[in-house]
Amino acid sequence: MSGKTITIVSVTGHQDYAQGAVYAIERSYEELQKKLPKETLTCLLVSPEQPSYLPSYIKHSKCKPFSYLEYNLFILYLLDDLIDTGFALIVQNDGFVVDGHNWRDEFFDYDFIGAPLYHLCEQHADGHVRIQGGQMHENLDEEMPENHFEGQNGGFSLRSKRLLGLPRAHDMKVSLTIPKALTQGSVLQISYGFQLHNEDVWLTVLNRQELEKKGIRFAPPRVSTYFACETTTVHYKRKIDLQYVLGCHTFGHLVLKDKNTVYMQKKMNFNHDPTTNQTCRWLLGKNMQLSVPKPFLEK
Repeated sequence: MSGKTITIVSVTGHQDYAQGAVYAIERSYEELQKKLPKETLTCLLVSPEQPSYLPSYIKHSKCKPFSYLEYNLFILYLLDDLIDTGFALIVQNDGFVVDGHNWRDEFFDYDFIGAPLYHLCEQHADGHVRIQGGQMHENLDEEMPENHFEGQNGGFSLRSKRLLGLPRAHDMKVSLTIPKALTQGSVLQISYGFQLHNEDVWLTVLNRQELEKKGIRFAPPRVSTYFACETTTVHYKRKIDLQYVLGCHTFGHLVLKDKNTVYMQKKMNFNHDPTTNQTCRWLLGKNMQLSVPKPFLEK
């Protein structure tokens, strides 16, 4: 199976995330059928154990538990072995299709599409990439400044089969950031500053130039902004209404508790009323429900 076919897939090495991943697959599968033929869609969950709730159309592949670092390596080098469709739509418990009516066939024209990251990257002649956090190319009616581009998020992203197999086929290696020094007097843990091994940063920022030389096409800013939202600031500045955006990635702030309900596990910005938050208002306007811990509502 190839061409304009999609495997909706979620991969997790932590069983605690598996049930939420099922809801992300389920919602995305149902929403995409508003614009795409059912027979072009397949579904896959990779997790240590099969969750208690798993629709029959979602195939489950059991894996050994693995860390977030190993998750990134899995996506870069191993996911290709499990995908026989033309594209893979990666979803997570915090990244999923919000409104399938907003699918655009032009999404198939690119090898990678994810929500635009809120930073502007500058490619230097020596291959070094300078990342300017909190900046973006606001005017989409003008060309991106020379040697500049935007990174894109991978938590909710569409990738071609061709891209999935390329890093291993071309022996492209991941560089690891040196961990921060241990903090004495607390529970010891490995922590990083900027994580060079994050698969989306590795693909869409650090190795973008090399991948483009191999023929990989990254979606331009306008297309990626209609594909998904991670930071509402980007859509606000670009005057692109969330009502016309396909999906979201909430950075772990909102996670699915069922296919139509999100739970706020991290406090978001709002003035005692969650509906004043743009992302929450968007999801509620798409007939989703929102559950908020009581302490988040207290003054």
